[in-house]
Amino acid sequence: MVKQQIELTTSKTPDDAQLKQLKEYFKEMPIEEILAGLKFAKNRWTAKDAGVLKVGRKSIIQKEVHSVTSEQAQWRLKNWKMMIANYRRRGYSYPTISRIKKILIQKSKKRSR
Repeated sequence: MVKQQIELTTSKTPDDAQLKQLKEYFKEMPIEEILAGLKFAKNRWTAKDAGVLKVGRKSIIQKEVHSVTSEQAQWRLKNWKMMIANYRRRGYSYPTISRIKKILIQKSKKRSR
């Protein structure tokens, strides 16, 4: 194995544990994999920094149904075509919409307090 030396400029000084971890990664992994991971991390960081990082499906579903009462759930189910149109306009996928509907059905069957 040929030893290469890489010099990096960082915004923050890494501690000893981080340096050890970086050395391990560079020793064990191929450069192509490291670069692919760094590209993914940079794109994610850029999206997060810009405020456009899409949240996961679970949090989208929870945001939509967490405080819905039984009556509201029933109304949404009665007007489901309109709700689908709203969800699609927001960019939700059909699997996400179907999961929202499943939870709304459960909530509509419960009696509200």
